[in-house]
Formats: sequence, C-alpha cells, structure tokens
Amino acid sequence: MNPFELLVYNLNQMGFFGFLLPWLLMFAVTYGLLVKSKALGEDQKIIGVVSLVAAFFVVGYGGPLLGTFFSNLFGIAAVVLGGILVTVLFVSMAGGDISKFAESREIMALLAGVGIIVFMIVLGTFGVTVESDVVAAIFMVIVMAVAVVFIAGKQ
Repeated sequence: MNPFELLVYNLNQMGFFGFLLPWLLMFAVTYGLLVKSKALGEDQKIIGVVSLVAAFFVVGYGGPLLGTFFSNLFGIAAVVLGGILVTVLFVSMAGGDISKFAESREIMALLAGVGIIVFMIVLGTFGVTVESDVVAAIFMVIVMAVAVVFIAGKQ
C-alpha cells in the first residue's frame, strides 16, 4: 500500500469522510446562507451557534451514509466536470467561441439534464430505484416540455 492509499484509509477509519467533511460542508453552507440572507439578524455568534447545531443534526441524521453519498456525488461530478473541460478544450482548439457556447439556453438545458442524470446515478448507488413506468412518464413530460418550448419560442 502506497503512502497516499494509507493516508486515505486512515482518514476514512477516523471518520474524516463519514463525519468531518459532511459536518464541515453543512456548517459552511448553513453559515453562508444565514449570513447572506440575514434571516437571524447580523449577530455572528447566533449565526455560528445555529449553524453548528444544524450541522450536527444533519450529520447525526445522515451518519456515515451521508458521507458516502457526498463521496459518490462529488466523485461522479469530478468525472463529469473533467468531460466538460475536455469538451471546452476541443471546442476552443477548433476555433469556437466558448462565451457564446455558454449563453445558449439549449446548452444550459442539456447541462441541467446531465446534472439530474448524475444525481439519479448517485441515488442508484444507494439502492434507490425508479420504476420503468415512472421513467417513461418523466421522459414523456420532458418531450412535451421541449415541444412546447420549441413551438412557443418561435413567436
């Protein structure tokens, strides 16, 4: 076992991925949202305590399964982002303008669809299954929505 594998193994055994990182993520997100929204006022101590408690509750509720979920989610997201980066590099090398590429509503809709698919794949790693009838209904709704946008968007 090389030193990096040993490091990751030891961090995993100490609860780094199953407790500390999910707790830190929840604390940071809660703290940031409360500071930005000013829902509890501007007292940093109150916001810090509420964020601290909320982060412990979330990790207490989710446990190690929450850490596994985030590990899978961010792992798959890294692969998807790598693919997007390679695509951007190829488009740039071919002389395409990336700024106009990102302004397209169709591209944004495609990226949203990819995000939903990645989320469903991550849920699938936890044994959450979606029946084929539900998938077919969702697909039909998406096709109808695309048709409405295509037809109504020309006016």
